[in-house]
Amino acid sequence: MAIDSTKKSSRFLQGRRYTHDTFTDAQEAFTSVLDINANEIYTDQALIPSSSLPFSGSAQSGSIYSVGGQNVMKYWYRQKMTKSNLNNEVWFFLNPTGSASGIGAQLIDTNQQVNFLSPKYSVSSLSNANTEDTPPGYGVKVLVDATQQSTNNYAFDYKTGVLEFSSSAVAPTEGQLVYITAYQYVGRTLSNYTSSLATSASYALTASYALFAANGGGSSNTNQIATGSITASVDISPNNLFLIKSGSNVYFNISSSSNITLSSNLFIIKNFTTQQPVLTVSQSGIVTLATQSIDPTGTAPNGAIYFTSSSLFIGLD
Repeated sequence: MAIDSTKKSSRFLQGRRYTHDTFTDAQEAFTSVLDINANEIYTDQALIPSSSLPFSGSAQSGSIYSVGGQNVMKYWYRQKMTKSNLNNEVWFFLNPTGSASGIGAQLIDTNQQVNFLSPKYSVSSLSNANTEDTPPGYGVKVLVDATQQSTNNYAFDYKTGVLEFSSSAVAPTEGQLVYITAYQYVGRTLSNYTSSLATSASYALTASYALFAANGGGSSNTNQIATGSITASVDISPNNLFLIKSGSNVYFNISSSSNITLSSNLFIIKNFTTQQPVLTVSQSGIVTLATQSIDPTGTAPNGAIYFTSSSLFIGLD
């Protein structure tokens, strides 16, 4: 039988594959059916405000909302849309704006703007608010010439920036212009991280503050990096197979020749129970081994060295 587009779409939305038209939904296997690229995953989603949106007027057109120096979203006020060269029912969000005679709809224009923020990012009370309301929401405001259009007359694809009027009866007539006000996501995506890994072949973890619970959860502060910045990386560079540094200061480095470099003002190995120093290396290169308070008893392991304040014991065969 022919492909049933309705059944196929429904099964994909359920996370099932589509094979035979005669199968029921329950007979199809569950699998991964959505193809999502790294540049489609918003890693700064948590920075998108759900209320108290910052912009809503003409004076703020082109303004960028940022958090801690990281750009998150851009405000477009009444950007002129570019129509399709086939009819006046389909319009594209381009910057700069395309030809007044329209552009082809089959190919994606290099100036096409994408990744606009929809009302799903706002609190429920702003679900029906548009980008020029008081208070503003994420719903786009569409105007034909100077007249605001009913949301029943069009559908805006927030992902691709394509505006479609529902029919020729409500579409703009020849010579009329369409404008739109919208918020666009300009924050980081997963591709910002994966592309840098692919080009540099360096895998790094950087933290200005990290907290780990060593007792299985809760609010334990057993291990933490409270200040500064620590970077650990694995690199294909023969000189830096494994590197730990803080800023420009290198503290630990393993090269491909198996050389291990440890740089520190003071390196100490302590007894885990008593926290007493066992081995200390000072900045001046002096090595100090801990001494014991009593002479050893029994048989010392072969090759072992044991210090007291007055004696040195070496275990021999």
